[in-house]
Amino acid sequence: MQNAYAKYIEEYYVGSFGYEVQSYNQEHLKNTTLSDSTADRLWWFQVCSEVAYFQVAPANDSIRSSKVDTRYHLDLCKNVFGEGVYPPVDATNLYYGGTDIAGSKIVFTNGSQDPWRRASKQVSSPSMPSYIITCENCGHGTDLRGCPQSPSAPEGDPSNCSSPDVVNKVRQKMIEHIDLWLSQCQPVTSF
Repeated sequence: MQNAYAKYIEEYYVGSFGYEVQSYNQEHLKNTTLSDSTADRLWWFQVCSEVAYFQVAPANDSIRSSKVDTRYHLDLCKNVFGEGVYPPVDATNLYYGGTDIAGSKIVFTNGSQDPWRRASKQVSSPSMPSYIITCENCGHGTDLRGCPQSPSAPEGDPSNCSSPDVVNKVRQKMIEHIDLWLSQCQPVTSF
């Protein structure tokens, strides 16, 4: 079972999405040398010191091990960053507004298969519109990276994008919101 799961991760996540598996390797995360993969450490520091959206295994029907629980993540934070680097969830929610965001003119976009979408704003409003991009393999960052490739299509086939129109439609909505908000800006007068 373990070998089958490792093969699945290697072929599906690394092969399809190009993910670096080392981004979850604690020894890799301890490395403080600046490089192309420094973002892994920076992201985990933000998760460990502020965000705290740990992606734990659901209780039922999960391909993720039940050992990937809150304790696992807290131990990762301590092991990689040292004692005392734990997310102050209540302080973070207070500072950023939790579910009552103290901001406006923010576009929230999420892929339908993005585990982070539940940490995002789900209800749309005129000053904070929210969109779910629904297509095959629509994960985190689909709005920025573009339409994901269908794993069943031949490699290199430009027509194998599962739903380019869906991604482009949300991108167009983002542009419309930003254009509107920029048009509402007052010109800065010099002194």
